[in-house]
Amino acid sequence: MTTAQTKRPSAGRGRRREVLAKMLGPLWARSLSFLVDWAIWWYVTYAVVYLLNHYWYTHLPGHWYDKIAFPAWGWIVTIVATLELAVACRSFGRSLGQRAFGLQLHSTRMKAITLRQHAWHWLAWHASVLPLGVGFWKDPLHPWHERVTDLRLLNAKERREQEESGGYAPKPKRFFATQWGVASTLLICLTLFIGFLIVEVNVSVLFQRAHHAGNLWSQILHPNFRYLTVSDPDFELRLLSYSILDQVVITLFMTLVATILGTLFALPLSFLGARNIMGYSVFGWTIYSIVRGFFNVFRAVETMLWAAIFAVWVGRSPFAGALALMIHTIAALGKLFSERVESIDPSPIEAITAVGGSRWQVVRYAVLPQVAPSFWAFTLYRWDINMRMSTIIALVGGGGIGTLLFHYKRMRTYDLMGAVVIVIVAIVWLMDYISGRVREKIS
Repeated sequence: MTTAQTKRPSAGRGRRREVLAKMLGPLWARSLSFLVDWAIWWYVTYAVVYLLNHYWYTHLPGHWYDKIAFPAWGWIVTIVATLELAVACRSFGRSLGQRAFGLQLHSTRMKAITLRQHAWHWLAWHASVLPLGVGFWKDPLHPWHERVTDLRLLNAKERREQEESGGYAPKPKRFFATQWGVASTLLICLTLFIGFLIVEVNVSVLFQRAHHAGNLWSQILHPNFRYLTVSDPDFELRLLSYSILDQVVITLFMTLVATILGTLFALPLSFLGARNIMGYSVFGWTIYSIVRGFFNVFRAVETMLWAAIFAVWVGRSPFAGALALMIHTIAALGKLFSERVESIDPSPIEAITAVGGSRWQVVRYAVLPQVAPSFWAFTLYRWDINMRMSTIIALVGGGGIGTLLFHYKRMRTYDLMGAVVIVIVAIVWLMDYISGRVREKIS
């Protein structure tokens, strides 16, 4: 067998993979855009049911009514209705899902789409897609319901090519004259309206109960600094009394330890969570997926919850707060670091790889010089964030100056609380100024 004969099957497989890739991309965009349109109508259905329940309880006399619930057949009706509405939106204009993925219906006759074509496309879709997608079997990129209506769902690149070749280009419409523009505006308004109802926004209460906050603000704005350097005898932590400055020192060291340890763990993990470093083998992709999953999961859990967990685990102390801040720092900085690594110039990596450099040499000589300034800046900014977060985690046993703050709040000694607030603001402002200057020098 000749060399040309041995290469022929491989070339054929390569062409098939290329054709398959060109086919799956548009099909994936079609599918996701349709799911977006369908999900939008499900969201509208949820909003309608919520509003009905809200009216049911708020405006009808009595409160003995049961909650409005869907019967079994109601779900079937909802599925069919939302599906039909999604298809109608895609057939009679440019839906929000199509706009999100850069898709738009165009006429193959190189002229404006008529109302009849829109209606025929909507009806033909049912015969083409519902029976196991039979309309896609012959030509997945140009299904039957588009062929019979002389329409084509084009992406942004195909539309540009058609316009450059002198084909018909629809006249751009103003935002509020498009279906997707009206839909997005209504969705935003609907979301805000439901959000106001769920959150129970009542602006009048701010004015009606303003006198309740008057005493608090008057004392906070007249702070009492008598325990700035002297221990407060009424505040005891582990049988020891602390002044405000004592707690500031504890908080600074707690956040410093959390930031340094978090950065030391996040640094190596960030390279394992970067596609351009690990995406060269199945094993590398596996490690990348695990590390990115760790970042997403641990970053999604709020620091308050981590502080509550560690307060039960190691006791209510600054150690619990440092552990909570460290875990969140690892996940947050790890994600920021890995995304910075993925955005570097690939030329040095390719050069070192081409001369046979190892993965460590690639990281050492091609990646680190590009990302080091950003890593320093992210780390300093994270210390600033940890300082602010340390105040809140004291509420669940994280320790630090927040413990003193909430102690004075419970005791209703708002003048002392005002002193703590002013000290916290001063420390955060000073740290922000110093870290900003350092980041400026690094950059």
